[in-house]
Amino acid sequence: MSRNIIPTYSLLSLFLMSLCFVLANSDVPCADVMSNLSPCQGFLMKGDKSPSFACCSGAQTVDKQFQESDKPDREAICLCLSNAVKKLYIDPMKAGILPILCNLTMDPNVDCSEV
Repeated sequence: MSRNIIPTYSLLSLFLMSLCFVLANSDVPCADVMSNLSPCQGFLMKGDKSPSFACCSGAQTVDKQFQESDKPDREAICLCLSNAVKKLYIDPMKAGILPILCNLTMDPNVDCSEV
């Protein structure tokens, strides 16, 4: 491994710290959202062909929280997920099919200001 490559967990940690400021007015910490989705790293960021049971379980937890939250919290969850796709090495195609594979109701292409 090259010394110039930052390990995945370091990128995730930096990303989570940066989002703490964005989501300060929300009752939903992005760190909690990302923690629930951490079992999905193998599928979203590596070569796993399908999401694990733990990945789908965590994603369903986030999905349920999203559905049961008020608008500011739904927007915070949405922004957290949207920023993760943009800033981490997440395969956008796999992120797009995760809702289908894990039986989620969230739309990965939604405009966060309209949730």
